[in-house]
Amino acid sequence: MTRAIILVAALSAPFWSLSHPLWEVDDARYAEVPRAMAVSGDWALPRLNGFEYVEKPPLWYWLAAASYAALGVRESSGRLPLALLSLLTALGVWWLTSWLCPETAPPGEAPPKWTATLAVSTSLGFLALSHSITPDLPLTAFLTWCTALIIRALARPEDGRWAGPAAWVFAGLAFLSKGLIGLLFPCVWAAGLLVLFPALRRGWKGLAAPAGPLCFLLVAAPWFIMMEDRRPGFLRFFFVEQHFQRFLTPKYNRPGPWFFFLPVALVGLIPWTPLVLAGLGKAWREWRARSWRAPSLALWSLGVILFFSISSSKLATYILPAFPQLCILAALAASSVERRWVRHAAAGAGVLCLAASAAVLLPQVRSLAPAGAAWAGAAALASLGLGQLCALSRRWSIAGPASGALLALAAALCGLGLAEPLVSSRPVGRALAGRAGPRDLIYCYGTYLHGLPFYTGRPVDRLIYWVGELHYAARDPANADRFGDDSAIRALPLRGRTVFVVLRSSEASYFKTLVEPGALRSIESFGRWTLAEVARVPAGP
Repeated sequence: MTRAIILVAALSAPFWSLSHPLWEVDDARYAEVPRAMAVSGDWALPRLNGFEYVEKPPLWYWLAAASYAALGVRESSGRLPLALLSLLTALGVWWLTSWLCPETAPPGEAPPKWTATLAVSTSLGFLALSHSITPDLPLTAFLTWCTALIIRALARPEDGRWAGPAAWVFAGLAFLSKGLIGLLFPCVWAAGLLVLFPALRRGWKGLAAPAGPLCFLLVAAPWFIMMEDRRPGFLRFFFVEQHFQRFLTPKYNRPGPWFFFLPVALVGLIPWTPLVLAGLGKAWREWRARSWRAPSLALWSLGVILFFSISSSKLATYILPAFPQLCILAALAASSVERRWVRHAAAGAGVLCLAASAAVLLPQVRSLAPAGAAWAGAAALASLGLGQLCALSRRWSIAGPASGALLALAAALCGLGLAEPLVSSRPVGRALAGRAGPRDLIYCYGTYLHGLPFYTGRPVDRLIYWVGELHYAARDPANADRFGDDSAIRALPLRGRTVFVVLRSSEASYFKTLVEPGALRSIESFGRWTLAEVARVPAGP
C-alpha cells in the first residue's frame, strides 16, 4: 500500500501547482508563443513578441495553444500539456520495463517496472522540467515511446507489424517537437543495435517496412512543406542554421567544456544517481556476457550524452531524453543483491544535502533571497538528504529517496512562489496590464522579459539594447523601429503617449540620467525589475 501511494504521488507530481508564475526565460517563452498563436488564429507560424519565431518546430505550440483555446489563457492551461506529457513518459517507462524486465522481485521489494517508473518520475532533472516548459520534455516523452517500440519490434519480430510503424509515428512526433534529432537518435541507435547484437537482427523487417517511413512523413512533413511554401528558404534556415551551425559552431553562444553534461547528469538523476551508476556497471557485465537488454539501454543513454557533449551548443536540459533508459538501468540494479555500496553512496549524498541545507540558512545566504524562500530551499535540501539517508535501510531504499524527492519538490515550489519577484515577470506584468492604455507604449531596456506579453496581452513595442533570439528579426530593416539604443530613451517623452519602460533594477540609476528632467512620472521596483513611467507631452493642436 505504501508503495502504491508513493507511486501515485510521483505520477501526480507534474500536476502540482500548475498555476505558479511563469519563470524567466524559457518557461515564459514557451508559454507565450502558443498564447500568441491561439489569440492570432494563425496556427502555422509561431511568433514571439510579434516577430516570426521558427527556431523550433510547432508541436509544443499546438498542444499548448489548444489548451489555451479550451481552458482559457492562464499559467495552468499552458502547463497542463506538459504535465500530461510527463505522465506519458512515465507510462512509457512502465510499459517498456514490464515486458523487457519481467523479473519477479524478492519478497518485500518492488518489481523493476515500479522502481523504474518511480525513479524517472522523481529524478530532479525530470521533476524540474515537468514544471518548467521547454521542448525537451515533449521530445523525451515521444523518444521514450519510440525507443520502447523499436526494442519491441526487434526483440519480438511477431509484433513488428504494429510496433515498427508505431515507432515511426513517435519519431515523427519527436521530429515535430525539436527537429532532426527526433529522427537521428532513433535511427542511429537502431542501426547500432542491429550491428552489435545479432539476436535482434531477426526483427529488422518490422522497422524497415514501407509503412513506417510513410507514417513518419505523414506526421512530420506537412508543416515543413507548408513553411517552405510560405517562406522560401525556410528549410535551409531551419536545418542548416538551427541544426548544423548550432551543433558545429559557437554561433549561439552556449559553450561548455566536453565534460559539461557529466555533472549535469549526476545531479539531475538525484536521488537515483548511485543506482544508475550501478545499472551502468550491470550493463557492462551483460555486454561482456553477450546479452543485449541492459547494454541496449546504456547505448541509448550514453549516445545521447555523448552527442551533446561534442556539440558546440550546450544547455543542461538537452540530455533529458537519456533519463528514462538510465532509470530502467537503475531498476535493474535495484533488483540485484549487490547494493551495499549503492546504499552507502546514497547516504553520503544525503549527508551532503543536509550540509547544504544548513549552509542555505546562513545569514549571508538568507539575505540574498526574499523572506521565507531560503527556508523553503533549506527544507527542500533537507527532505532530499533525509530521503537519501533512508537508503541505508533495505526496506526504505526505494521508497525513502522517492518520498524525499517529492517533499523537496513541494518545498521548492513554495520557495519559488515566495521568490516570485526574482524569477518571474508576473508582478511587473500585472502592474503594466493595469496601467498601460491602448495608445501607450511599452519598452524593455537592456533586457526582454518573455512573460510580459503573456501577462499584458500585448507585445513589447520596443527593445532597447536587446536582441537575443530575435536577432533574425532585428536584421530586417522593416523592424528598425522595434529595436533601439539610448537615443530612443533620450527621445522621451512622446507627444500624446505615455511610455512604460521595464529594466533591471541594477540599471535604474543610469536610466534616470537618460530621461528628461521632470518627465519621469514614477519609478517602482518589482524585485529584479523596475518599471518606469515616462509622462506624455500633451497633444498639441
